Amino acid sequence: MKKTMTLLLFATAIALTGCDWIKGLGEVDFSTDLTVNIPVTVSSGNKATLNYTASSELKLADNEDVEPYLNKLRKIDLKSVVITITGLIPEQTINTLSLDVAGVGTLFTQNNITSTNNSFTPAVDAAKLNQAGEKLKNEKKITLTVSGTASGPMAFNAGVLFDATITAGALD
Repeated sequence: MKKTMTLLLFATAIALTGCDWIKGLGEVDFSTDLTVNIPVTVSSGNKATLNYTASSELKLADNEDVEPYLNKLRKIDLKSVVITITGLIPEQTINTLSLDVAGVGTLFTQNNITSTNNSFTPAVDAAKLNQAGEKLKNEKKITLTVSGTASGPMAFNAGVLFDATITAGALD
């Protein structure tokens, strides 16, 4: 009789707390860096400053930490973004650089990037980061575009690194 009552109480507790409680027990949180490299070529022209734009996709399937949980994602929390520009020589300047996420908008704009100040963590609107994380969770990829103006013809790489915490359902 005690076994039956205990079992009945346990079943009632599960029914009252719902499946979400049980589902929550199987969640796993982990931190990872989500990275993409965007090659940029600024072509020559007759202007004092030249415009450029280049895009690349950030795909979750390319990240070995995320890939096992690709179909079990519950939340992607993008904490910050770090930009590292490589390939500039001392006399080259990127006057402006903006990073956009397709369907979300501009995350930030940075000015006066040179070979000596080529890595930075810009201030980004938390709401935009949340939107980008949600889009990434739902679509498993996002398109990133860098655009702006440069002091002259040049080629450089814009490395984008998102510090992310990912929640996945390990038991899903």
